[in-house]
Amino acid sequence: MGYIISVINNKGGCGKSTTTYNLADALSRQKKKVMIIDMDSQCNTTKIILDKAATIKNSLYELLTSKNDITSLNNFIYPTTCKKVVLIPNVDETASLEPELIQQSPDIFFKLRAMFRKEAENYDFVIIDNPPNMGTFVLISLYASDFVIVPIKAGSVFSIDGLLKALKIINEVKENGNSNLIFLRILINCVDKRTAISKTISEQLDKTFTKKQIFKTQIPINTAFEKAELFNQTIFQHNLAAPGARAFRNLAKELINIIKEY
Repeated sequence: MGYIISVINNKGGCGKSTTTYNLADALSRQKKKVMIIDMDSQCNTTKIILDKAATIKNSLYELLTSKNDITSLNNFIYPTTCKKVVLIPNVDETASLEPELIQQSPDIFFKLRAMFRKEAENYDFVIIDNPPNMGTFVLISLYASDFVIVPIKAGSVFSIDGLLKALKIINEVKENGNSNLIFLRILINCVDKRTAISKTISEQLDKTFTKKQIFKTQIPINTAFEKAELFNQTIFQHNLAAPGARAFRNLAKELINIIKEY
Protein backbone atom coordinates (compact mmCIF):
# COMPACT_ATOMS: atom_id res chain seq x y z
CA MET A 1 0.00 0.00 0.00
CA GLY A 2 1.26 3.47 -0.86
CA TYR A 3 2.11 5.98 1.82
CA ILE A 4 -0.18 9.00 2.16
CA ILE A 5 1.66 12.19 3.10
CA SER A 6 0.00 15.49 3.99
CA VAL A 7 1.89 18.75 3.51
CA ILE A 8 0.57 21.33 5.99
CA ASN A 9 1.32 24.63 7.70
CA ASN A 10 -1.05 27.19 9.19
CA LYS A 11 0.90 29.98 7.46
CA GLY A 12 0.72 30.77 3.76
CA GLY A 13 3.85 31.30 1.67
CA CYS A 14 5.80 28.48 3.29
CA GLY A 15 6.07 26.43 0.12
CA LYS A 16 3.36 23.80 0.61
CA SER A 17 2.33 23.67 -3.04
CA THR A 18 5.91 24.09 -4.28
CA THR A 19 6.93 21.20 -2.05
CA THR A 20 4.01 19.04 -3.15
CA TYR A 21 4.47 19.14 -6.91
CA ASN A 22 8.26 19.30 -6.95
CA LEU A 23 8.59 16.43 -4.49
CA ALA A 24 6.08 14.42 -6.52
CA ASP A 25 8.09 15.02 -9.69
CA ALA A 26 11.32 14.16 -7.86
CA LEU A 27 9.84 10.88 -6.58
CA SER A 28 8.61 9.98 -10.06
CA ARG A 29 12.18 10.44 -11.30
CA GLN A 30 13.19 7.87 -8.67
CA LYS A 31 10.79 5.50 -10.47
CA LYS A 32 8.01 5.92 -7.92
CA LYS A 33 4.34 6.06 -8.90
CA VAL A 34 2.73 9.13 -7.32
CA MET A 35 -0.74 10.61 -6.93
CA ILE A 36 -1.34 14.19 -5.78
CA ILE A 37 -4.58 15.29 -4.12
CA ASP A 38 -5.06 19.06 -4.31
CA MET A 39 -7.03 19.88 -1.15
CA ASP A 40 -6.37 23.62 -1.44
CA SER A 41 -9.11 25.65 -3.15
CA GLN A 42 -6.45 28.13 -4.28
CA CYS A 43 -5.63 25.32 -6.73
CA ASN A 44 -1.94 26.24 -7.15
CA THR A 45 -0.84 22.64 -7.57
CA THR A 46 -3.63 21.96 -10.06
CA LYS A 47 -2.66 25.01 -12.12
CA ILE A 48 1.01 24.05 -12.23
CA ILE A 49 0.91 20.33 -12.83
CA LEU A 50 -2.39 19.40 -14.53
CA ASP A 51 -1.93 18.18 -18.09
CA LYS A 52 -2.78 21.22 -20.22
CA ALA A 53 -4.88 19.07 -22.58
CA ALA A 54 -7.12 17.91 -19.73
CA THR A 55 -10.60 19.31 -19.16
CA ILE A 56 -11.72 18.98 -15.56
CA LYS A 57 -15.15 17.35 -15.36
CA ASN A 58 -14.82 15.75 -11.94
CA SER A 59 -12.71 17.57 -9.37
CA LEU A 60 -12.44 17.39 -5.59
CA TYR A 61 -15.60 19.53 -5.56
CA GLU A 62 -17.65 16.84 -7.31
CA LEU A 63 -16.09 14.18 -5.10
CA LEU A 64 -17.14 16.03 -1.93
CA THR A 65 -20.65 16.90 -3.15
CA SER A 66 -21.59 13.62 -4.82
CA LYS A 67 -24.78 12.05 -3.48
CA ASN A 68 -23.88 8.68 -4.97
CA ASP A 69 -21.75 5.98 -3.40
CA ILE A 70 -18.33 6.30 -5.01
CA THR A 71 -16.59 2.94 -5.36
CA SER A 72 -13.71 4.15 -7.50
CA LEU A 73 -11.79 7.39 -7.88
CA ASN A 74 -10.90 6.71 -11.51
CA ASN A 75 -13.21 9.44 -12.82
CA PHE A 76 -11.55 12.00 -10.54
CA ILE A 77 -7.94 11.24 -11.45
CA TYR A 78 -6.21 13.17 -14.24
CA PRO A 79 -2.83 12.98 -15.97
CA THR A 80 -0.20 15.59 -15.21
CA THR A 81 2.76 16.98 -17.08
CA CYS A 82 5.00 14.62 -15.06
CA LYS A 83 5.43 10.98 -15.94
CA LYS A 84 4.16 8.59 -13.25
CA VAL A 85 2.32 11.42 -11.47
CA VAL A 86 -1.47 11.77 -11.53
CA LEU A 87 -3.74 14.31 -9.85
CA ILE A 88 -7.12 14.73 -8.21
CA PRO A 89 -7.57 18.41 -9.13
CA ASN A 90 -9.37 21.15 -7.27
CA VAL A 91 -11.49 24.14 -8.29
CA ASP A 92 -12.17 27.48 -6.60
CA GLU A 93 -15.76 26.55 -5.72
CA THR A 94 -14.58 23.97 -3.20
CA ALA A 95 -13.89 26.75 -0.68
CA SER A 96 -17.65 27.23 -0.22
CA LEU A 97 -18.12 23.65 1.02
CA GLU A 98 -16.51 24.04 4.43
CA PRO A 99 -19.73 24.78 6.40
CA GLU A 100 -21.43 21.74 4.85
CA LEU A 101 -18.42 19.52 5.56
CA ILE A 102 -18.32 20.66 9.18
CA GLN A 103 -21.93 19.49 9.56
CA GLN A 104 -20.97 16.09 8.14
CA SER A 105 -17.95 15.63 10.39
CA PRO A 106 -16.54 13.31 11.56
CA ASP A 107 -18.33 10.86 9.22
CA ILE A 108 -17.01 12.60 6.10
CA PHE A 109 -13.44 12.27 7.45
CA PHE A 110 -13.69 8.50 7.70
CA LYS A 111 -15.55 8.19 4.40
CA LEU A 112 -12.84 10.04 2.47
CA ARG A 113 -10.12 8.26 4.43
CA ALA A 114 -11.49 4.92 3.17
CA MET A 115 -11.59 6.19 -0.42
CA PHE A 116 -8.09 7.65 -0.40
CA ARG A 117 -6.51 4.66 1.34
CA LYS A 118 -8.11 2.24 -1.09
CA GLU A 119 -6.78 4.26 -4.04
CA ALA A 120 -3.34 4.51 -2.41
CA GLU A 121 -2.91 0.77 -3.02
CA ASN A 122 -2.18 1.68 -6.65
CA TYR A 123 0.70 4.07 -5.87
CA ASP A 124 3.98 4.27 -4.01
CA PHE A 125 3.14 7.72 -2.62
CA VAL A 126 0.06 9.91 -2.33
CA ILE A 127 0.86 13.54 -1.49
CA ILE A 128 -1.89 15.90 -0.32
CA ASP A 129 -1.47 19.65 -0.75
CA ASN A 130 -3.44 21.62 1.84
CA PRO A 131 -4.75 25.15 2.43
CA PRO A 132 -2.84 27.52 4.76
CA ASN A 133 -5.03 26.92 7.80
CA MET A 134 -6.00 24.17 10.21
CA GLY A 135 -9.61 23.88 9.00
CA THR A 136 -11.86 21.10 7.76
CA PHE A 137 -9.90 20.30 4.60
CA VAL A 138 -6.72 19.81 6.60
CA LEU A 139 -8.60 17.54 9.01
CA ILE A 140 -9.83 15.46 6.06
CA SER A 141 -6.23 15.09 4.90
CA LEU A 142 -4.86 14.20 8.33
CA TYR A 143 -7.51 11.57 8.99
CA ALA A 144 -6.43 9.87 5.75
CA SER A 145 -2.66 10.26 6.07
CA ASP A 146 0.17 8.13 7.33
CA PHE A 147 2.70 10.96 7.59
CA VAL A 148 2.87 14.75 7.76
CA ILE A 149 5.54 17.06 6.36
CA VAL A 150 5.53 20.64 7.65
CA PRO A 151 7.43 23.07 5.39
CA ILE A 152 8.59 26.35 6.87
CA LYS A 153 10.19 29.40 5.32
CA ALA A 154 13.68 30.01 6.67
CA GLY A 155 13.28 33.77 6.54
CA SER A 156 9.94 33.97 8.35
CA VAL A 157 9.33 33.76 12.08
CA PHE A 158 5.60 33.54 11.32
CA SER A 159 6.04 30.17 9.62
CA ILE A 160 7.36 28.81 12.92
CA ASP A 161 4.09 29.91 14.54
CA GLY A 162 2.34 27.97 11.78
CA LEU A 163 4.57 24.99 12.52
CA LEU A 164 3.56 24.96 16.19
CA LYS A 165 -0.15 25.10 15.28
CA ALA A 166 0.39 22.28 12.80
CA LEU A 167 2.02 20.11 15.45
CA LYS A 168 -0.89 20.81 17.79
CA ILE A 169 -3.51 19.66 15.29
CA ILE A 170 -1.44 16.58 14.37
CA ASN A 171 -1.53 15.53 18.03
CA GLU A 172 -5.27 16.22 18.24
CA VAL A 173 -5.97 14.04 15.20
CA LYS A 174 -3.77 11.27 16.64
CA GLU A 175 -5.87 11.33 19.81
CA ASN A 176 -9.28 11.60 18.15
CA GLY A 177 -9.31 9.83 14.81
CA ASN A 178 -6.02 8.59 13.34
CA SER A 179 -3.80 7.09 16.01
CA ASN A 180 -1.28 5.95 13.38
CA LEU A 181 -0.57 9.45 12.08
CA ILE A 182 3.13 10.32 12.24
CA PHE A 183 4.74 13.76 12.13
CA LEU A 184 7.53 12.91 9.71
CA ARG A 185 9.80 15.94 9.38
CA ILE A 186 10.09 19.70 9.11
CA LEU A 187 11.25 20.87 5.70
CA ILE A 188 13.16 24.15 5.72
CA ASN A 189 12.46 26.15 2.55
CA CYS A 190 13.87 29.36 1.06
CA VAL A 191 17.22 28.98 2.81
CA ASP A 192 19.64 31.83 2.18
CA LYS A 193 22.80 31.14 4.13
CA ARG A 194 23.95 34.72 3.53
CA THR A 195 21.23 36.15 5.78
CA ALA A 196 21.22 36.23 9.55
CA ILE A 197 17.51 35.39 9.80
CA SER A 198 17.89 32.09 7.91
CA LYS A 199 20.78 31.11 10.13
CA THR A 200 18.92 32.14 13.30
CA ILE A 201 15.77 30.17 12.44
CA SER A 202 17.79 27.07 11.53
CA GLU A 203 19.64 27.28 14.85
CA GLN A 204 16.36 27.76 16.73
CA LEU A 205 14.86 24.67 15.10
CA ASP A 206 17.97 22.63 15.88
CA LYS A 207 17.61 23.55 19.56
CA THR A 208 13.89 22.78 19.69
CA PHE A 209 13.64 19.62 17.58
CA THR A 210 15.70 16.45 17.23
CA LYS A 211 17.65 15.55 14.09
CA LYS A 212 14.97 12.97 13.29
CA GLN A 213 12.33 15.70 13.18
CA ILE A 214 14.05 17.87 10.54
CA PHE A 215 14.98 16.87 7.00
CA LYS A 216 18.71 17.05 6.41
CA THR A 217 17.92 18.39 2.95
CA GLN A 218 17.12 22.10 2.89
CA ILE A 219 15.55 23.84 -0.09
CA PRO A 220 17.57 26.92 -1.08
CA ILE A 221 16.14 30.24 -2.13
CA ASN A 222 16.34 30.08 -5.92
CA THR A 223 14.85 32.34 -8.60
CA ALA A 224 14.43 29.24 -10.78
CA PHE A 225 11.38 28.34 -8.67
CA GLU A 226 9.69 31.62 -9.58
CA LYS A 227 10.56 31.22 -13.25
CA ALA A 228 9.25 27.64 -13.25
CA GLU A 229 5.99 28.77 -11.65
CA LEU A 230 5.62 31.51 -14.27
CA PHE A 231 5.63 28.84 -16.98
CA ASN A 232 3.49 26.36 -14.97
CA GLN A 233 6.38 23.95 -14.62
CA THR A 234 8.09 21.98 -11.89
CA ILE A 235 11.68 22.91 -11.14
CA PHE A 236 12.82 19.82 -13.06
CA GLN A 237 10.85 20.74 -16.15
CA HIS A 238 12.24 24.26 -16.07
CA ASN A 239 15.90 23.69 -15.22
CA LEU A 240 17.28 20.28 -14.29
CA ALA A 241 20.61 21.82 -13.28
CA ALA A 242 19.16 24.43 -10.90
CA PRO A 243 20.16 24.23 -7.21
CA GLY A 244 16.47 23.84 -6.38
CA ALA A 245 16.20 20.76 -8.61
CA ARG A 246 19.24 19.25 -6.96
CA ALA A 247 17.73 19.89 -3.53
CA PHE A 248 14.41 18.24 -4.37
CA ARG A 249 16.25 15.30 -5.90
CA ASN A 250 18.10 14.87 -2.61
CA LEU A 251 14.87 15.33 -0.65
CA ALA A 252 13.14 12.54 -2.59
CA LYS A 253 16.04 10.17 -1.90
CA GLU A 254 16.07 11.13 1.78
CA LEU A 255 12.31 10.61 2.05
CA ILE A 256 12.51 7.16 0.46
CA ASN A 257 15.22 6.14 2.92
CA ILE A 258 13.29 7.52 5.92
CA ILE A 259 10.12 5.66 4.90
CA LYS A 260 12.04 2.40 4.96
CA GLU A 261 12.26 2.75 8.75
CA TYR A 262 8.46 2.37 9.08
